[in-house]
Amino acid sequence: MKKQYILPALLILVFTILSVKSASNGGDFDVYLHAAEKIIQQQDIYAPPYFKDDLKYYYSPLFAAMLVPFTFNWFITQLLWLLMSGAMLYRSWVICKKYFDLKKITEKEQLIWSLIVLVFSIRFLLYNIAMVQMTMLMLWAILESLEFIKKDKYIIGGILLGLMTNIKLLPLVIIPYLLYRGYFKASFVTLISAVAFLFLPAVFVGNDYNNELLAGWWETINPSNSEHLIEADRNPQSLVGMVPVYLTETNGQLPQQRNFVNLSKELTFQITNASRLLLILITLYFLKAPFGKIQRNLAEFRALAYILLIIPMIFPHQQKYAFLFAIPAISYLVYYQMVNWKEQKTLTQKIGFAILCILLIAFTPLIGSDVIGRGNYDLFHHFRLLGISTLLLIPFLAVYRPSRVE
Repeated sequence: MKKQYILPALLILVFTILSVKSASNGGDFDVYLHAAEKIIQQQDIYAPPYFKDDLKYYYSPLFAAMLVPFTFNWFITQLLWLLMSGAMLYRSWVICKKYFDLKKITEKEQLIWSLIVLVFSIRFLLYNIAMVQMTMLMLWAILESLEFIKKDKYIIGGILLGLMTNIKLLPLVIIPYLLYRGYFKASFVTLISAVAFLFLPAVFVGNDYNNELLAGWWETINPSNSEHLIEADRNPQSLVGMVPVYLTETNGQLPQQRNFVNLSKELTFQITNASRLLLILITLYFLKAPFGKIQRNLAEFRALAYILLIIPMIFPHQQKYAFLFAIPAISYLVYYQMVNWKEQKTLTQKIGFAILCILLIAFTPLIGSDVIGRGNYDLFHHFRLLGISTLLLIPFLAVYRPSRVE
């Protein structure tokens, strides 16, 4: 075997072994398959009994209906899902690399760049494998749909984006991006597709049952639900899980107090929503003038990386695995440092590099219960340090201008 194939083969082998283990143990995908089995029996997939540990099904009726043919063997289904997700993650990396001028770094440096990005994202990759989650699919679908749209294949791109939006809502943030870029046809196809997919299950399960499922889904994901206003448990890291615990009294899983003030719940909700709106508005800083078509350049990639970075921050119920969306932002920051370091090594750059490395430690396996201990690990998430570290990456994205390394 040639040397250049040894590392990829090793990575594929490790990914496969981990996938077999996770498929055998089961993960969140058990909840999805359980919902599919309930559809076969025409039960309410959004109501008890839940699969285990009161784990609710939050995705669309269509996704559960799509899984019905795959309920015959949960292990095989989850193994195939993970292997497919791994291929999609690789494809996502291939797409990301197209935005960079790789002539700026040598082949050896490209390998180092890829490995550093892997190190800073492997923690979330492992979470996704262990939990048999959906983030790899979502990341790929967003990037791939934009590839189609840029090639004027707006129908297939819009349908793909519409399907993913129907399933998990997270890709919804790309629709305003497309409108801002002047891709009105693609935006229209995406919206029409997302709506059409709401009613597609009726063809197979009947209109009345599908309407019941849609009503149950809305009751589950309604943003005014109390569970989506304050998430005080240990795992949520979004703004809904981070801002309230510092501004008002909450009951967490650990006894350590987090709030430094005790505002009313109503005011806390307003501040949380204002902070979400602020992150959305900051997107305008990274975008150029409106209605300009998407260009395959570093400035456009930085804007897209920012949008993907804030997805797990602005949506509720986002846990550690959702921060796989940070891969594009991490790849941009690492590339910038590598290229800029070769050209100049000022004191300011060295300080910035040191601070960035400290922040990115939160994204590595060093912040794992096996390394820092279960108590410190729980405290890390209790105080939302992952979400805080993610927010602190935004100034680096803003300051690290593409023009300096293009």
